[in-house]
Amino acid sequence: MPSQHTTIASASQPHIRHTDPAPCAPLTSEEKKEKQVARKLKQEQIDTTVGEWFAYTYAKATELAERFGRTQRHFLNTFFQGSAHMVHHQENVNAYNAFKSEKAAKCREQGEPKAAPELHRDFHAEYTALTEEEKQEYVDRFIDTRSREVKIRKATPRGRIQDLANTVRNMQLLMVGLGHRVGIEGFFCIVRNNADFNTKPQWYFTFPELESYMQIACRKRWDTAETGMKIEAFAIAGCNVLSK
Repeated sequence: MPSQHTTIASASQPHIRHTDPAPCAPLTSEEKKEKQVARKLKQEQIDTTVGEWFAYTYAKATELAERFGRTQRHFLNTFFQGSAHMVHHQENVNAYNAFKSEKAAKCREQGEPKAAPELHRDFHAEYTALTEEEKQEYVDRFIDTRSREVKIRKATPRGRIQDLANTVRNMQLLMVGLGHRVGIEGFFCIVRNNADFNTKPQWYFTFPELESYMQIACRKRWDTAETGMKIEAFAIAGCNVLSK
């Protein structure tokens, strides 16, 4: 019986072309508004949930304090160590990597760059002969060099906005965590110092009542938005009173 599938028959079949899907149509103003409302609602739900977690955490700290005869602050300190790690963070530096990095830099300066296998072949014996103190000196020099070599990514408008938002969020978390661990209240204001980046002053108060109290603390009328604009103008002027 002849085969039902032949090369000629297969070749004569039409080829299926896989094309990219058609680009999505741009959102209408109504669709954008709906998405914005949905995002706002979601953020409100997140804030409510986080607030419930804070209330539970305080209640749990009080319960544990009574149970184990410690203070509430002791357990809050234990709960909120995460924010402290954002400040006290240091990566361990391998002594051999620090040694090879310095040797690689010297080879490049001499016009004879070497790859990692070549560095290992030529200098491994020298490294093994080092004392622990000498290895630590390589580590210290490596850390010092890396701290002075600041690498900055190319700033784009979108990248700047994201960077600012992430930094403000981290600062808020740090202040909240510090408040729970140590017991502090305060506020901060972030303003731009040049006209190239368009953003409004960023205010944050650990308690809303602090903002209200500023109207009492200042003899003159306090307006948060107006104060932020004045600070921004001062920063753009180079923080020079004579330029105002």
